[in-house]
Amino acid sequence: VSGSLLAEVAVAVFSFVRDTYHLSPALFDEFDTNNDQKNGVSKILTQQRKCLENTHLTAKQQEVGLTVKNLPAFHLLQASLLRSQDCLLCCQLIETLQKIWEKDPANFFLLEWSVQSMAQLAGCMWCKPSPVHKLYFSMLEMVIFRLNYIPHETLRALLVVLKQSLAGTLADGVGGIEFSVVALQFFYNDCRLQELLLGELRRRAKILRKAGVALPCAEDSERLLTTCMLQVVSTFTLRSIKNTVLVRDLGMIPYIKIFLDDDQFRGPTLCILEQLAEINPDEFMSTAIGALCSSTQQELCLKRDLLQSVLRVLESPNSWEAFRKAGGFTGLLSLVVDMEGALSEPPTREVWKTLGHQQLLELLLLALHILALAVHLHDVNAHHFQAGGFYERLADALLQLGCFHTEALESEKWDEGKCSCPRTAEDNQASRKSFFQFVELAEATCCSTSPQPNLPVTLRTCIRLLSYLDHFASGTYSPRGLQPRQEPDNEYDEDKEKLHEPTGYEGVNAEQPLVLRFSFDQIIFHPGAIRVIMTLLPHLFSPEDPQLSMEVQFSVVYHIQAMVKSERNRQIMCEGGLISTLLVRCRSMLLAPNHPLHLPVTRILEKLSSQAISHSDFRKFLCLGDPLLCLEDKTTKQVQPELDPEARTSNSDGTYLFYESTKTDAESSRGTLKRTFSLLQPTTSFGSPIPVHQIISLVSMTAPRTFRPHRVSSSPAFIEFDMTESGYGCLFLPSLATVKGVTADSISTGGIGGECRGFPPTAGLSFSCWFQISRFSSACDSHPIRLLTVVRHMSRTEQPYICLSISFSACDGCLVISTEEEAFSYLDMMDPEVSTPTSLSASLRLRCSSMLVPGQWHHLAVVMTKDVKKSCLTSAYFNGKAIGAGKMKYIQPFPGQCVSMDPTAVIDVYGLIGTPALWKEHAALVWRVGPCYFFEEALSSEAVGVVYAQGTSYMGNFQALRNTGELQNLGLVPEERISFGINPAVSSFTTVVQIREEYNEVDSRLIAKEMEITSRDNCTPIFLAQNISHHLNGTARTIGAALIGHFGIRTFIPKSASNGFLYVGGPAVVLSLIAMAPDDSALYAAVKVLLSVLETNSAMQQEMNRINGYKLLVFLLKMKSSLVSHRTLQLALCLSSSVEMSFDSCCLQNTPAFQALLCDLEVWKNTSDNLDLSVLNHFAEILKSSSDSRNAVVMHSVGLLPKLLFELSEPAVTIQKVNIISCVITSLLKAYLNPVDISSSFYVQKAVFESLGSDWFLLFLQAHLHCSTLKLGLVLLTQFLLRPKQQSSFREGVIPGTLVKSIEEPFAVIDNLRAHSWSQECLSMSCPGFDVLQELLIKHTHLPEVYEALAALLLGKKASQTAEGKVSYFLLQLFIPPLHLLYHDIFLFIVLKPFSSAKHISGPDVSWDSQLPASVMQFLCLLHNLRPRDPLWASPMFLHSLAGVVFPAEVSEVCVLCWLYKSLLQLLACINQRPEGQTGTLIGNVMLFSKTLLLKLYNGSFTGDSKMLLEFFADQIMVVRKKTCIFS
Repeated sequence: VSGSLLAEVAVAVFSFVRDTYHLSPALFDEFDTNNDQKNGVSKILTQQRKCLENTHLTAKQQEVGLTVKNLPAFHLLQASLLRSQDCLLCCQLIETLQKIWEKDPANFFLLEWSVQSMAQLAGCMWCKPSPVHKLYFSMLEMVIFRLNYIPHETLRALLVVLKQSLAGTLADGVGGIEFSVVALQFFYNDCRLQELLLGELRRRAKILRKAGVALPCAEDSERLLTTCMLQVVSTFTLRSIKNTVLVRDLGMIPYIKIFLDDDQFRGPTLCILEQLAEINPDEFMSTAIGALCSSTQQELCLKRDLLQSVLRVLESPNSWEAFRKAGGFTGLLSLVVDMEGALSEPPTREVWKTLGHQQLLELLLLALHILALAVHLHDVNAHHFQAGGFYERLADALLQLGCFHTEALESEKWDEGKCSCPRTAEDNQASRKSFFQFVELAEATCCSTSPQPNLPVTLRTCIRLLSYLDHFASGTYSPRGLQPRQEPDNEYDEDKEKLHEPTGYEGVNAEQPLVLRFSFDQIIFHPGAIRVIMTLLPHLFSPEDPQLSMEVQFSVVYHIQAMVKSERNRQIMCEGGLISTLLVRCRSMLLAPNHPLHLPVTRILEKLSSQAISHSDFRKFLCLGDPLLCLEDKTTKQVQPELDPEARTSNSDGTYLFYESTKTDAESSRGTLKRTFSLLQPTTSFGSPIPVHQIISLVSMTAPRTFRPHRVSSSPAFIEFDMTESGYGCLFLPSLATVKGVTADSISTGGIGGECRGFPPTAGLSFSCWFQISRFSSACDSHPIRLLTVVRHMSRTEQPYICLSISFSACDGCLVISTEEEAFSYLDMMDPEVSTPTSLSASLRLRCSSMLVPGQWHHLAVVMTKDVKKSCLTSAYFNGKAIGAGKMKYIQPFPGQCVSMDPTAVIDVYGLIGTPALWKEHAALVWRVGPCYFFEEALSSEAVGVVYAQGTSYMGNFQALRNTGELQNLGLVPEERISFGINPAVSSFTTVVQIREEYNEVDSRLIAKEMEITSRDNCTPIFLAQNISHHLNGTARTIGAALIGHFGIRTFIPKSASNGFLYVGGPAVVLSLIAMAPDDSALYAAVKVLLSVLETNSAMQQEMNRINGYKLLVFLLKMKSSLVSHRTLQLALCLSSSVEMSFDSCCLQNTPAFQALLCDLEVWKNTSDNLDLSVLNHFAEILKSSSDSRNAVVMHSVGLLPKLLFELSEPAVTIQKVNIISCVITSLLKAYLNPVDISSSFYVQKAVFESLGSDWFLLFLQAHLHCSTLKLGLVLLTQFLLRPKQQSSFREGVIPGTLVKSIEEPFAVIDNLRAHSWSQECLSMSCPGFDVLQELLIKHTHLPEVYEALAALLLGKKASQTAEGKVSYFLLQLFIPPLHLLYHDIFLFIVLKPFSSAKHISGPDVSWDSQLPASVMQFLCLLHNLRPRDPLWASPMFLHSLAGVVFPAEVSEVCVLCWLYKSLLQLLACINQRPEGQTGTLIGNVMLFSKTLLLKLYNGSFTGDSKMLLEFFADQIMVVRKKTCIFS
C-alpha cells in the first residue's frame, strides 16, 4: 500500500473516532484497550507525517475541555518522539506537546508527575537533529519562565548528557557537540555548570597552547562549541561580580588569555577579560598591552580588537591608573613605531599592501584616541606622558609612518619659485582654506568612493592625523567612525553604555559628536600635542602638489597662531615647551625671511616668548644660524676641551684675545694666541651677525605689554582658579600653627622648625597678597574670591571651625573681613556659632568694587592691630593706599564655643587660599593669586607702602630692602614674626611619599586627605609652593602650599626674555647687537631692544651701570653716526627717562644714561638730521615742563653747563644753535642757580666766586665782544661785587690771564674769550681790579649799559637786564637812598667821561648823545641832595676827576664847561649843608677853579662863546655873596 493511501486511511479512522466520541465513547474505549491497534497506529505515525496533525485530538475529551484525559494516546505521541530520527516529525511532535501545555498548564503537571516526559526526552535529545534541540530547549524555557517551574530531574538528565558530550564519551560525537552548544546557551547560569565549563576551557586552552595556532584537526562544530563555552562564561561574568571573582579564583585568567590569538574566540575572551577589569584593572591592562606588544604586523584585527577593548575599559575611572602602570603609553607608542612606512604611497612593505591603507589609518587613529583619553582623564597620566618624553617619541613615530615627507627638508633652502603660495597673511586671505576646511575635505575624501585628484593620499592622511592631534590638545578628542564593537546580546547593552565619568568632567564618551567644547576661546589642555603638530609641520609636504602642500601648511600654522592668541593659551604653551620645539623643528623657517611660513611661525615664537622663555631656549634663539663665533665654538667643543673663561682678555682696540693652554706643555702657564675677533670689524672667516628680523623679534619679546608701570603691572608667578570647570580649587597650607596642651608634648606635629607656633598672634597680624581677577562671577553666581581662610581643629572633636576669612563678596564686590567662628562644612550647612551678643561686630565690610579692574594685578594688605581687650583695629590697604578701617572682634583663643583647652589636646591650624572642594560651586569666576605673606605683626601704613613698592616680582622676606638704590640692612618685619611667604615661582612637583620623607608625616597625611589620595601614594604629582620663610629664625612654620584641584587649575611662572639676557652675557649682548647693526633699521631695533630690556628689568639696569654700558653705547653710536636717525634719538630720550613712552612726564630718572647719551652732543652732531639741535631743544623743553628744579639739579650734576659753553666756541656754530644754547643756559641758571638764591646764600656766592675767580668776569668786558655779552658781564659783575670780602679781593688785585692760561677743558678752547689776550705785563703781574675794570670800560663809554651798571655799583645794587638805550630811565630807576656810596674811583672817572668825549660819540640815537651828560649830572645832583654829607663830594679824587674832565689832555670843549658850570652852581646851592671847614675848602676850590678858568680864557684855550663863561662867573659871584651874607 502506498504511503499516501495509508495516511488517508489513518486520518479517516482518527477523524471517525474523534467525531463519534461525543455520541458514544465505546468505540474510543475499545480502540484504547486494543494493544494491537495501538502498535499499528504507532507504526503508521512513525512512517506517515500527515497523520500527526490530528493525533493529539484523540488524547483529549472535547466535552470536558482541553485537559488531557487519554494518557495512552499521549504515550503514543511520546513514544513516537523518542524513537523518531526524522527532523520534521520530531519538531512537529515537540510543537504539539508545547501547545498542549500552553493551552492548559495543568496538562504539564499531570503528565510530568505521571510519565516524566521531559526527563525522558532529555536523555535522548542529544541524538536528535540540531533544529530539534532548539525547539526542545525553547519548550524547556517556556516551562521555567512561563509555568514558573524548575524541572530538576530534567535538568539532571541534561547535565549528565552534557558532561558525557564534553568528555567525548557519547557515541555520536558530532551530534553531542551540537547538543552541547545549545545546552550551554541554556545553562549559562548554573553554578555546577560553571566549574564544568571552566575545567573544559582549561583543557582546550592547554591543547591550543601546545598547538600554537588552532585546535588540532578541529572541525567547525568543535570550534563552535569552544566559542559557545567562552560566550557562556562571558555572559555569567557580566551579570555578577561574584562569578567574575570565581573565574579569577579558579585560576582561569592565564588560560583564557590563550584564546585571544584566534579570531573566532577573541570576542567572548575579551568580554571575559573586560569583566575582570572591574575587579582587577591592572591585570586586564597588563594582559591587553602585553598581547598588543607581542602581536605581529599581520595581526591587524587582533590589534584593533585589543584597542577597542582597552577603550571600553577606559570608561571606568579605576582603569586610568592601571593603564599607565601596565605600560600602556609605551605599548601604544610601540604599535605606532611598528607601523613604520605603513601609510606611505605606495607602502614600503608587502605586508602593508595586503592590509589596506584605510584599515591601517583607522587603527592608528584608534591608538591616538586611546592615548588622548588616557591623558585627558587623569592628571597623573598627563604628567607622566609629559615628563616621560612621550610626546617627542610620538612625533618621531608619526614621522616614520610614510605619509610625512622626511627627505632632506632641513638641508633644502626655500626657493620662492617652487610655490606661488602667498607670502603674507593678507595675500589672498579670502581664497585660502582654513584648517577645518581641509579636515572636512580629507574626511569627505575618505568616505567618498570616487577619486579626489586634488588631495593626494599622503596629504589627506597627514591632515587627518593633525586633526586628531588638534582634538587631543583641546581635550575634545572624539573621532568619527571609530565606535566600539557592539555586543550581540542586547540585554546588557545599557550596562555597557553607562560611562563612569570623573567629577566635573564632561564629554569623554567616544560616541559623542565631534564638537569643540569652547568655540569662542578654545582652551589648550595638552600643549604637548601642539608640539607634535609643530614638529610635523615642516614635513607636511607632498611632491605631487607642492602648492597645495604649502596651503595646507599655511592653514595649520595660522590655526596654531589663532590658538595662542589668548594669554592663557600662550602661557600654557610656554609651560608645555613649544618654544623649544619651534627653535629645533622649525629652524629653517625662522632663519629664512623669504620663507612663506617665516612670518606666522615667528609671530607664534614672539607671542610665546613675551610670556616666558627659558634661559636655554633664549640662548638657542640667539644662536640661530650660528652667528659670529657660534659655529667655531661648536667645532672647538668637538675637537678640544672648552676654553677657560679666565683665558680671555680684552685688547685696547675693542677686540678679544683668546688664549688656550697647550696639552703637551703642562708645566707652562703661558698660552698661545688662538684668534682675534671684533664686533665692529667682522670678517668672512666667522659667522654672520645676528640678522635684522631676529633683532626685531627680540623687540617683540622684550617690549612691555601694558602702559602701567612695569613694577606693578608685570605678571608674577601665579596660580589660576577657573570656577567654570570644576567649581573649586585652592592652596592648602598645612600646619600653619599648632597649639599644644600642657601635657601633649609627645604628640607629633607638622611644619618646619622647632617649637610650635602659637595662634592667634598676641600683637596682631597682617596679610599681604597680589591677585588678579580675569573674569567676575555672573549675576546668577554667588562665588566669592576667597583670599584667605584660616581653619582650626581641636583634637578629640569632630568639627573644625573657621576663625579668619578675607574675601571679596560676589554680589557687590566688597572686601569682607570676618573673625566669626563658623563650622567648616558644606555651604548649605554652614551657620555661625551661637555666641553671646556683644556691641562689637565680628566682621567688617569695605566698599572697593570700583577699584577692582579686570586683567590688572592688585595688591591687598589687611592689618589687624590687637587692642588691650578682645578687639582689634582692622585696616585695609588697596594698592598701597588705605581704603578703610574699623574696630571688630579679634580672633578668640579657642575654636568654636570652647573656653578652655584639654591639657592633652592639640589645636591644628591650617590655611586655605581659594575655594576648597567642600565649597564646590560652579561659576564664571576666573582669578589668579600671586605672592602672599602672613605676618604676626601689625604693619604700619608706611610699611604697607614699602611692601607695595617692591612690586610683583619681589621674592624676598623684607629683611634687606633697597632704599634709593642702596642696599641697607633694614628689615621691615622681624624674622620670627613672618609666618609664611608663598611665591609660586619657588615651587616644585612632588609626591606624598616625598613630603613625608623630606618634611614630616603629619603634613603628608593632611595633604593626602585633602587631595583624596592614600598617604602612601608615590605617583600623583603635587604642586607644592615652598614657604620661602622656612629658613628664618623663629618657631615652626608651614612647609608651604599644596595645590588642590583638577580641571580649571593651572600654574604659570613667567620667564621674561629680558631676564634671559642676564644668563647669556647681560647688557653686553644687547650692545653687541648695536655694534653689528648694518643699517638704520637694525640699529633702531637693537637700541629698542636695549630700551625694552632696561625698562622691564632692574637687574639689567644695575649691570648696565656697573659696566659703564651707556658710555659703550655712546661709543657705538659715534661709530655709527651715519645710521643714527631721529627715531633712534627718541629711544635715547626714553633711555634717559626724560621721555616716558606711555606718559607725558619729562623727568630725568636715569642720570647715567642722560649724562652719557644726551650730554655728549658730539654723538648727535655728525648725524644726517642735525639731531644736536633736537637734543638742545629737548633740554629747553624739559626745563620748562618741570614744575620744580629736579631736572636742573640733574643737569648741573652731570656738568651740562660747561659742555654747552664749549659748544658756543665752535667756529661753525649757527645763530639758531646759539639761541637755543643761550635759552637752555638761561633756564638752567634760573632753575638751579638763580639770583635770589645767590643773594640769600652767602656760602653759595662764595663758592661760585672762588671757583670762577674774579678775573672770569673781566673776560666778558673785552672790546671785541657783543654789547649783549658786555651787558650780561656787567650784571654778573655787579652781582658778585655786593659782598665786602669780594670787593676787597677784587680791589687788591687780579691776574687777568690766569683763567685763560691755566683753566682745564673745555674753557681752554673758548677762542672768542681769548682772541684778544691781555698784554704780557698784565698777564704776569697782579693789577688792581678796578684799574683793570676802568681800562676795559673806557672802550665802552658809547654804550648806555655801562653807565647803568656803574650807577648800580655806586649804589650797591645789581644792574638791570631789561631795556636798552634809556640811561636817564635807568639812573632814576636805580635811585633809592643807599646807606653809603661805593667804588668812587671807577665811578667818577667813567661817569664823567661823557663830558670829555662828547663830540666823539656818534650813532643813530642823537638824542642819547645830548642827553647823556645831562642825565649823568642830574643823577649826581639827586644823589648829592640825598647824601650831601657823603665823603665822596669832598674827596680830592672827586674834584680831581672833575678837573680832569674840564681840562682833558687832548680836547677842550666849551659845552663841557657849560655843563660843568651848571653842576658847580647846583653844588654851591647846597653849600649850607656842608660843615664849616669843608665849606671853606670848597669855596677856595671854586675860586681857584674860576681863576684858572679865566686865565685859560685869556690865553685863548677855549674856542667857544665867551658869554657863557662871563655869565658863569656872574652867577658864581652872586652865590658867594649870598653865602657870605648867610655866614655873617
